[in-house]
Amino acid sequence: MSDPMTHPRRPLALRRARGTAWSAATLAALLVFSGTARAQATTSSPPPPRAAATASPAASGPDLQGLWDFTMRVGDRTSPGFFGLGPVGQGWAGSLTMYLTNTLAIRELTVRGDSIHMVVASREGDVRFHARLTDNGQRMEGIVDYHGGVRYPMTATRRPRP
Repeated sequence: MSDPMTHPRRPLALRRARGTAWSAATLAALLVFSGTARAQATTSSPPPPRAAATASPAASGPDLQGLWDFTMRVGDRTSPGFFGLGPVGQGWAGSLTMYLTNTLAIRELTVRGDSIHMVVASREGDVRFHARLTDNGQRMEGIVDYHGGVRYPMTATRRPRP
């Protein structure tokens, strides 16, 4: 029997990074191969009240489904990443991956005309992205509101569909 203190193991950060990469790749594959199909609930129970109140009807608004590359400007440097969006019920769901850190859940996404409001869950609390949809729904330009009132400009561009 080996001693767990001396047994060589992959560092926790490496194991988590591989799991995150797999999750992001799985989400990307699902979004790409799902086409314009609408997600269907697997149970007959209604969505939670908060989700129903904040989701915008995917059928009546712009089609945001797909992968989006983004760049956030943080002082003199940029922080790149991507997010994937897909329809769920009458709204949108997805995840956001910053290349230098990790994958985060998009907890809320609302669309009103050409205005986008996204809430991303992070360990320190919610991060909000307020943007305008431009270029016929191919680009989002706006501001990220971080913790403590710090604000950064961010743009996102939809990846071409295969």
